Order: sequence, then C-alpha cells, then structure tokens
Amino acid sequence: MPTTFTIKQVPDDLAARMRERAAMNRRSLQRELLLILEDAATLRVSEPPAPAYLPVVASTRARAQRDAGKLSLDALWKRARKLGAASPSESAAIIRRDRDARRR
Repeated sequence: MPTTFTIKQVPDDLAARMRERAAMNRRSLQRELLLILEDAATLRVSEPPAPAYLPVVASTRARAQRDAGKLSLDALWKRARKLGAASPSESAAIIRRDRDARRR
C-alpha cells in the first residue's frame, strides 16, 4: 500500500519554484515531487574523483585556468570505462536490434 508523506513549513518561494518546475514539465506538483524522490532514492555508481593536475608554471597559467577541470580524451575514455559505459559497437547493436524488432 502506498505511503503518504507530508512536508511541513515549506518556504513560499520554494513552493512557488516547485510549482513552476512542475508546470514547465507539464506535470502535477504531486507527480513532480514523486519523480524527484524516485531520482534521489535511485542507487548510482559513484563517479571516481577527478584526476589531480600538476602545478602550473607561470607562463601557462592563463591556459591552465581556461582548461581547468577538462580531461584528455584518454582520461575521459578511462573514466567512462570505469563507470561501465558501453563501447560504440555495443550501442550500435542495441539500436539495430530495436530497429529490426519494429520492422517485424
């Protein structure tokens, strides 16, 4: 049997923002709140920490500030593999299978 939750003393500005969010998503406030709770309760694979970057020398400081937090393609690929991302060939096979199933 479903459980009823009650949230007391919600600030007016937060309630207004939640109503706006629900309206933007074309949902009732109740459905929007339920989806937020479902999303928050979903178990997720934790992302590995960002790699530590070497200290920047003065001549490249501006470029380093611009590129701060960016990963190389190799580092991005390794992080995606740690998180369990599939290769492009695997996703292509899934798309083809779904397409072929629709044609039958």
